[in-house]
Amino acid sequence: MKNDSEDREKMNLRIEARTEGQPNSSVEFNPGNSIMAYQFKIRDFSSKGLCIMVRKDSKVLQYIKTGDILDMKYYPADAMAKPVKHQTQIKHISDPEPGKHQGHVLVGLLMLE
Repeated sequence: MKNDSEDREKMNLRIEARTEGQPNSSVEFNPGNSIMAYQFKIRDFSSKGLCIMVRKDSKVLQYIKTGDILDMKYYPADAMAKPVKHQTQIKHISDPEPGKHQGHVLVGLLMLE
């Protein structure tokens, strides 16, 4: 069970001003031992990282946890641009603001290279 300090800490990770992700920009990765690639729309970003939204019942959540470092492929909004690979750390997996995006969690990502 989460305590209040953990909840406050996760909210502080999203306190910085955020910019909405561009249409069609996304991230793709193969988590853990999964042979399946998962692709998610980039929801928003800040100078500290970016965020994707994942359904709470998605199997991808069985393979990832805060602190994991994964190779991810970033697809820009421009379909003509080539995707770019970056090592990326999962900074947080948290619930959205109450009443918003029910049935989903927010996954904060930080590009390391």
